[in-house]
Amino acid sequence: MDSQVKSCRAGFYDLPVLTLLFGNDVHPGGVPLTRKLAGSALVGRDDRVLDVACGRGESARVLAEQFGCRIVGIDYSEESIRRANELTEDVGLTNLVQFIQGDAERLPFANESFDVVTCECSLSIFPDPLLAITEMKRVLRPGGRLGVSDVVLNQPLPETLKDLLGHVLCISGALSIDGYRDVFSKTGFSAIRTRDVSEVLGDMISRMERRIGVIEDFLDREQFELANSLSASFSSISAARDFVMSGGAGYALITGKKPIAN
Repeated sequence: MDSQVKSCRAGFYDLPVLTLLFGNDVHPGGVPLTRKLAGSALVGRDDRVLDVACGRGESARVLAEQFGCRIVGIDYSEESIRRANELTEDVGLTNLVQFIQGDAERLPFANESFDVVTCECSLSIFPDPLLAITEMKRVLRPGGRLGVSDVVLNQPLPETLKDLLGHVLCISGALSIDGYRDVFSKTGFSAIRTRDVSEVLGDMISRMERRIGVIEDFLDREQFELANSLSASFSSISAARDFVMSGGAGYALITGKKPIAN
């Protein structure tokens, strides 16, 4: 059942309708926030970086171009990995960036393989965030850094957002800021820091609202049932906007360091 849930969630983001909805920026803040997260995690030229739930690899390519570091991206979706490798080859970055299919909760890497691990707007949709963070810590070298960006829940989630829209926006599985800090702490990270960047979530919802009106023109018959579900969910996007703008949900960067053993 666990693998079925993961396959369903990963495959959902491969749907063309989601590309129409989000464009190339699947996570709030897009490329600028990826750069901020990398700065918070102290990514450097000589680092080996793991990008967990990398999608089609946009963030990995950005970091490789900006810092010249070596990056491995991992995602549960085979289609996302296929496209990530294609796009990376197209821009000539295969010497620095590679992608593999795999499970964030069972990372296929040896202990202490990476200097930095990043995970953008995905921890909140993992079935077991604590296990995923434990795995990220395992593959970090002592002194290595973890950088996560994700939705932060500040108030109880309204029933109207416990649906497909809540999943798309990563709100339905989000934690409070103390919840994220607790997960980092329980898995043994130190020097835990958080940075509020809630404005990017509101910006993403506004972008979605502008695009919703044209989505149905691009749907084929095979997506008819999905279209009905999306229409029903997106009709409540104003509720999501109001919830976010009232402070019910925000967005944050969370970083931590794997302690160096004595």
